[in-house]
Amino acid sequence: MGEEVSEVPKELVESVRDAVGRKVKLSLRKRVKLEIKGDKTENRVLALASYRVYLLTARIPAKVEHSFNYLEIQGIACNKPTQLLVEYERGSFSLRLQTTEEVNDVVAHIGNSLLRICPGVPPSKMMKKLSMEPADRVSCLQTLWENNKPAEPGPCGGFSQMYRCVCDWLGLPYKEEVQWDVDTIYLTQDTRELNLQDFSHLENRDLVAIIAVLEFNQWFTKLSSKDYKLSADVCEQILRVVSRSGRLEELVLDSAGLKTDFAQKLAAALAHNPSSGLTTLNLANNPLEDRGISSLGAQFAKLRMGLKHLNFSKTSLSPKGNVLRGDDMQHFYHFLSQPNSLETLDLSNTDCSLDHVCSALLRGSAQHLAVLNVSKSVFPHRKGKEVPLSFKHFFSSAMSLRLINMSGTKLPPEALKALLLGLASNLNVKDVSLDLSCCELRSGGSQILEGCIAEIPNISSLDISDNGLDSDLSTLLVWLAKNRSIRHLSLGKNFNNIKSKNLAPVLDSLVHLIQEEESPLTSLSLADSRLKSDLSIVLNALGSNSTLAKLDISGNAMGDMGAKMLAKALQINSKLRTVIWDKNNTSPQGLQDVAAALEKNFTIRFMPIPIIDASQALKASPEKTEDALLKIENYLYRNHETRKYLQEQAYRLQQGIVTTTTQQMIDRVCVKVQDHLNSLRNSEMEAILEDVRSAENLIKDARNSKTLLPNLYHLGSAAREELNSSSVGPIQKKLESMAGEVTTVMDQQLQSLLELMVDAAESLCPHVMKRTNLRTELIQASSSKMVVPKAL
Repeated sequence: MGEEVSEVPKELVESVRDAVGRKVKLSLRKRVKLEIKGDKTENRVLALASYRVYLLTARIPAKVEHSFNYLEIQGIACNKPTQLLVEYERGSFSLRLQTTEEVNDVVAHIGNSLLRICPGVPPSKMMKKLSMEPADRVSCLQTLWENNKPAEPGPCGGFSQMYRCVCDWLGLPYKEEVQWDVDTIYLTQDTRELNLQDFSHLENRDLVAIIAVLEFNQWFTKLSSKDYKLSADVCEQILRVVSRSGRLEELVLDSAGLKTDFAQKLAAALAHNPSSGLTTLNLANNPLEDRGISSLGAQFAKLRMGLKHLNFSKTSLSPKGNVLRGDDMQHFYHFLSQPNSLETLDLSNTDCSLDHVCSALLRGSAQHLAVLNVSKSVFPHRKGKEVPLSFKHFFSSAMSLRLINMSGTKLPPEALKALLLGLASNLNVKDVSLDLSCCELRSGGSQILEGCIAEIPNISSLDISDNGLDSDLSTLLVWLAKNRSIRHLSLGKNFNNIKSKNLAPVLDSLVHLIQEEESPLTSLSLADSRLKSDLSIVLNALGSNSTLAKLDISGNAMGDMGAKMLAKALQINSKLRTVIWDKNNTSPQGLQDVAAALEKNFTIRFMPIPIIDASQALKASPEKTEDALLKIENYLYRNHETRKYLQEQAYRLQQGIVTTTTQQMIDRVCVKVQDHLNSLRNSEMEAILEDVRSAENLIKDARNSKTLLPNLYHLGSAAREELNSSSVGPIQKKLESMAGEVTTVMDQQLQSLLELMVDAAESLCPHVMKRTNLRTELIQASSSKMVVPKAL
């Protein structure tokens, strides 16, 4: 309804505009009667703006008596034909209008405004309560609103329109940069996550308005904040959203300075909202303490969609009366032990009792749990006492486990054995990552690993770094080599207390593990092992390695000699894709050596800049260091580009590797066999002489086999030269024929797509498209742009 349509006298209209502010556009004005007591009424003016309702006195100068935002409406009732009762958060009033149609117009206008502000949410739901007599009045209005639905709600579910309305509601300034960020960056990224860190430079009151939008917005499903202390008013607004939104699925408030009272209020908010869609809750690094966790535990089982991801890492549970150990946490244990939807559970750094947790998980969480992080927890165990059966049974019956992190948890040998045997007997899981780093395993743990690890078929990643294994590694590595499923192995920080005489057999076992042709191992970490010059033994083995794709040798203080060995290995290794090698006391010369090697290596894709070493090298020789780092960066960039495969280089590389490994082995075997034959030549038995002749023929074949690879390569090379010499080879001819057919099909498809696009324009803008020849002109103009390039 336009501004010119009004039953209010012109003089009063001007006074009303002065009262509400000249910048406020009033889209509807009505003279009404305000019910006072009994049948007594007084004249008033009802004015509706874009986001707000005003009730003003009907005399000049007009004064605002009631003013509230549409979002504050708690209910509208029209129990009599001309009555309009409006309830809002801070009060209510009852009006009488002249006709039923006018009442309907006012309610319809409010509904249309709400539909514009919050597309996707029915106006009747936004009004909380809507009752009209007779009931068909509501039906008519709902039909009207359904027909007036906006075709396109706007970027990110119409966030900016809601944000402007919320700012009016809360009396806060409207920030155009917020609108720009959401309408441009968030829309471009197509993200459903509203990250408070994107707006952390604003004042807290501005964050309140941004968060408040999520109470109504249907686009965003995740609210996150990390390493940012939230103020009390921001926390209160988050709690309000949780208590009212049915759309919020993920809440991440990591290291936000939250305390026990917030956790208790969050539990109350969840209890208040039976339609909550929350599935992910991350409150890590907040001192929630025992009481906070206990309060939340009671609500998890009631969540409509089922809680799937829970992170309570570093939440200051008290070691003295740890609720995860004792009986004070019945609600949380009850949730874990009843059938639930948990897929990720993080209780790291909480001193939780592993046996109690696994016992509860066995009863309720074995079906879906995929990630279990209980690092730096406690396994209470006394010598001579058996490990609870439930601990082993959980790992043998879990259906979906992919990652188990027990890093920093002191595991007694009995518990380690129960864990490994449980996994070994579990036929439901595969590709499990097991982190047992810093668990103080030592010799006892090593013996358990030796007895179990070879036969476990479902561990794909094993981290046993920092366990004081030392010389026990020589035997353990032999058994690890027998395992056929482990693809990633971390052994770092296990060489610190090993004597020099015991290090050689350990490194020999490691080299054997690396060089085994059928080894499944693709990733190896020896980080922070301080092997120094001894690391060259491992680096020398990389030349003939055919399985490792990732290697971490950082923190080994190998110096420039180690860098030289690494450079040599990189020149002949064609399998490695990732090398991490910082903290090795590498000088500018060592960086230059590696850079020179990368010039000849076309397969390394990822090599993080060794920041620690580079920072020291820059002090010694800035120019030399910068030159090396720039070269490394350029060669890595080159390796990521699509390029023509270099046949000659690949052949020479393969020939070099074979010459240095397989051929040397053949030569050694041939010499040994020839020595035996020489001792048998004087035999007079025909059968022996026949065997000697056969053996000599085999030796001849073995020596000839050393030239097999070059001959095979030259056969292929000759065939390629023959094809290149002819104008068009059979393969080239076939490819060109296929390319022609594909081009024809693509052209036809593009033409059909263009026709569909023009049809869509005609259906959406029929009046514009009625212009003579416009369709033909559009098709002709677009056809030249929608073609397959000939270069393709």
